[in-house]
Amino acid sequence: MADTVLYAAVYDKVDSAIADLEALEGMHDKELIGKYDAAVIDKENGKPHIAKRAANPAVRLIPDLVGTGALPRKELNEAATALKANQAELIVMGEPTVGKAFAKAATRAVKTLQQSADTSADKLSNELAEAFKS
Repeated sequence: MADTVLYAAVYDKVDSAIADLEALEGMHDKELIGKYDAAVIDKENGKPHIAKRAANPAVRLIPDLVGTGALPRKELNEAATALKANQAELIVMGEPTVGKAFAKAATRAVKTLQQSADTSADKLSNELAEAFKS
């Protein structure tokens, strides 16, 4: 995806992250934003867990079965490892048009991040780990 931007938000509970992802999906359904891939990650029984994924079906940047694309399963699991037991994270990669919608949708987050993103898997993991160290 050209001109891809990474958006991320940390939450105190997974239900809040999923609610904000659903708000973002609603904006996409109304054609208010462009292409994106998103995932909510957390820890379940102490292990990394992908709680929910969303993608513009025509883009297929997050193929669930293959685990490749803008947000590969391996990197999502690595990012989830850095979370505390009660935390969840909403990660969105998309066109710059997603930015305003992300800001409106991520209302329940305790911390957010927005930056240009190289879509390589290693860089994604490193960017997320650095951004949410505290």
